[in-house]
Amino acid sequence: MQGKQEYPDWFLWLWEKWYVLFFLLGALTLVFIGGAVYLDNRFAQVQNQLAYVAPRSYQPPDLKKYQADKADLEKLTRSQSLYVPCYSHIYYHGGSPLLLETTLSIRNINRDQPVFITSIEYFDTDGKLVKSYLEQPIRLTPFQTIEFLVEEKDSTGGSGANFLVNWTADEGVNQPLIETVMIGASGPRAIAFTRNATAISPVDN
Repeated sequence: MQGKQEYPDWFLWLWEKWYVLFFLLGALTLVFIGGAVYLDNRFAQVQNQLAYVAPRSYQPPDLKKYQADKADLEKLTRSQSLYVPCYSHIYYHGGSPLLLETTLSIRNINRDQPVFITSIEYFDTDGKLVKSYLEQPIRLTPFQTIEFLVEEKDSTGGSGANFLVNWTADEGVNQPLIETVMIGASGPRAIAFTRNATAISPVDN
């Protein structure tokens, strides 16, 4: 007669306490899922850190990289002058000046045509020329942007400062998008706003 099969005590205990086994399996499953989610989030964070590239501090544009070819300028048929208001300071708290930093942004919004900037001049509140940024025309390729910075510490322009930008291009080319961006801070408060260019001469054809 075949002897009765005997099982270890731990097996018999688990057989009687099956709910304990069920609880252990559930706990292990939750631990596994939690670990997988944690590792996935950590992996995503590492990916974001590797992909993020902090913007560099402002550097004046190297105008040699934008140099225009004289042959291109000779055949252009359109030109215009644009007035761009800006502020090296504004007034608050009963007339106290708040210094601002200004960025002049010039964007070629044409998909397949260049735009040529022939002059960029900065004037103060009294209409006196403070600075001329170009010695010769520059070329902006399609969708290219060039920026010029007037630092907060430079208050020569005053509250009525402005830029005069002259541009030229071939027939059918859109006017460049030109704007100034002003930003300043006083204690915990900060202010930022923009101003768009206004044409002060018709487009010459």
